[in-house]
Amino acid sequence: MDKTTAGMNTRPTLKDIARTAGVSISTVSIVLSGKASERRISAQVVQRVQSVAAQKDYAPNLLMHSLRQGRTQVLSFYNGYGYRNRGDLYMDRLTTALEQAAGARHYDILTHCDFARPVDEIYRLLNGGRADGLIFFGPQQDDPLLSLLRTSRLPTVILTHRDEAGILSAVSEDMPSGMRKIASELAALGHRRIAALSGSWTDAGARIAALRVRLAEWAIPLPENWVIPMSDDSVVLDDVLRSLMASSEPPTALFCWQDRVGYQMLEACERVGVAVPQQLSLVGYDGLHWPSRSPHILASVAIDLTMLAEAAVGLLDDLLTGKADPPQNIVLPVTLLRGTTLAAPPK
Repeated sequence: MDKTTAGMNTRPTLKDIARTAGVSISTVSIVLSGKASERRISAQVVQRVQSVAAQKDYAPNLLMHSLRQGRTQVLSFYNGYGYRNRGDLYMDRLTTALEQAAGARHYDILTHCDFARPVDEIYRLLNGGRADGLIFFGPQQDDPLLSLLRTSRLPTVILTHRDEAGILSAVSEDMPSGMRKIASELAALGHRRIAALSGSWTDAGARIAALRVRLAEWAIPLPENWVIPMSDDSVVLDDVLRSLMASSEPPTALFCWQDRVGYQMLEACERVGVAVPQQLSLVGYDGLHWPSRSPHILASVAIDLTMLAEAAVGLLDDLLTGKADPPQNIVLPVTLLRGTTLAAPPK
């Protein structure tokens, strides 16, 4: 590295400005903090100090400022699922909503992206003072990071899940109510044979379990053999659909544990030749219209992601400012969007 490059990478200090301006370090500090008039510093000195600071491209060391103030005005966001796929519509919408909600309260968002670090290192980074608090998205209850945060002084809000230990605050949607809405709608339309597409995440199992309970209130079973593990392989998905519809009494409705799966199934229905909703009604979860070749709008339990983000940031701000004490649990309402994929079962 030559001297020119080294100079470009060296942050100018108050001492540098004071030496060039011919004043004391304390005078520079007073001027740059906007308190010159209080200390009766002349306009000529103020102008000289400000001119030198501008020439040297001076900016205060925010790390040192944060240490003095005890606040960074930064909130951390960590994805408990431990990955982020390109084209993930849900995460794209959610993180955008979080950025907007944080900005409205004068915070920035620090998103942690390296999921390969050991848990202890992740915890040190989250709890190391770079951010005032943490929004922890979707952790499983056995996540070792969750157990570390329960004994930490780092203000934390879990997003979309709750802390079963009752220690950390959380913001989530009213999933049981969403499942009740689906069960009531399908029952009112006359459906009695209902299947479900599941997935590997605990959310899938929890939603299907809740749906089974709500369907039972209508004396409608959800047989275990009609809870089908989801595959991203279109050939396998087509085979699953053919197998279901080849039954002597095929399902007339299918719950898809998330909308991405629902739109994949809509495309499978077109490939296989199953008419939606005339032969098979479909309903999903999240309220998102994923890119698809299907002309349909999937019926879905809709979560207001803007409201979810605003509630999470607002709760974390309340914890940070002492307006609330943990644990706080906020549950937000959901709605059922009927789309174009629900109809009475075929006679």
